[in-house]
Amino acid sequence: MMTARGTNLPRVKKQNEALIKEIIYKYGPISRSKIAEMLSLTPPTITTNVSSLIERGLVYEFAAEDSDVEERSLGRKPIKINFIQDARYAVGVEMNPYQMAICMLDLRGNEKISMKYPPMNGVYVEEMDMLARNIDKLISESGVDPEKILGVGMGLPGFVESKVGILRESFKTGWNNKNIARDLSRRLDIPVLIENNARARAIGEEMFGKTLRPDSFAYYLISYGIACPLFVKNRMITGENASAGEAGHMVVDINGPKCETCGHNGCLEEMASERAILKKCKAAVNDGVATMLTELCPDTEELTMKDVLMAEECNDAYVVKVMEEAVMYLGVTLANIINLISPPLVIVDGYIMKVKRNRRQLLEETKKHIFGLNDQEIEIEFIDFNPLTGARGGAALAIKQFFIKE
Repeated sequence: MMTARGTNLPRVKKQNEALIKEIIYKYGPISRSKIAEMLSLTPPTITTNVSSLIERGLVYEFAAEDSDVEERSLGRKPIKINFIQDARYAVGVEMNPYQMAICMLDLRGNEKISMKYPPMNGVYVEEMDMLARNIDKLISESGVDPEKILGVGMGLPGFVESKVGILRESFKTGWNNKNIARDLSRRLDIPVLIENNARARAIGEEMFGKTLRPDSFAYYLISYGIACPLFVKNRMITGENASAGEAGHMVVDINGPKCETCGHNGCLEEMASERAILKKCKAAVNDGVATMLTELCPDTEELTMKDVLMAEECNDAYVVKVMEEAVMYLGVTLANIINLISPPLVIVDGYIMKVKRNRRQLLEETKKHIFGLNDQEIEIEFIDFNPLTGARGGAALAIKQFFIKE
């Protein structure tokens, strides 16, 4: 049954403030008149809201420099408005098969403090207790007034129901069907949000990207798993059941091996993820295949993607073949995504893309299978690998929900 919300004055005021904060966040420094123009709101409405933000110590105003000629009138310098970046902070967390990463960022994404530790293998309650202790420790060591902390945003791989705070399905089976947001919030006594880690990373890029992102883009995450969340008209597409963006479980070879996660044959994750690549390389070493991986890591249980990429860059024949096949599937899948939604920008985030030949091949494979678009109509941007990218995305989620949209 379709439901609709009515409107009232307090709700309108709250919505207006959220819109104004979003414009200042995206385009600041910016003048009151420009905000009014962009939102089609009256100057008095803008002035009232901006004055409130100033009184609460969230934004400041200043006279623009002489070189800034925008909106100059009668020789007077325009007054610009921007956020006070250290007025509030957010804590971000990402759990993945490789590590637990935690960071604290200011409103503009500048890092105050961070920490990483290996993945845990205990029971859920013990792991949650340790996570809460580490977050408390990070907050304490940051020296930031706890009153300035908006909350915690956490990125988790798998099927996340962010609205209710539940992780439905993940590699971390002991966490499945647990209300992560509630359980962590009770331990910390501050608000907590959870989201799929790929979607959190996309939000981080939207909020903290070096350049202003278009209102529609795709975020292609290639890691232990694979995902491609989509922003369309400034809105994250989550789907009715929050499962949108699971590109890793698109079937790319119906005769391929059975996926350990979804149970289907030949999904992208089973053909081209880091997990799949490591699985093939470990099997090759154990079977005595001629490869320098045997020398780099005699114990296959200790084999990492760092070893694999080192062998690839040394032109190890077996590893090069494995990587070429994986990147071929990644490129074909990306082309299919582009053919379906035609985003003006695709951001590629993946450790394996540190190797230049992998970047070149991904571009070649993608462009080979794109229909009706040329190089000028679609931009594919590779971002540098950073082990804190997911945690930064979690902090961005907290800023977006607890500060901008509050």
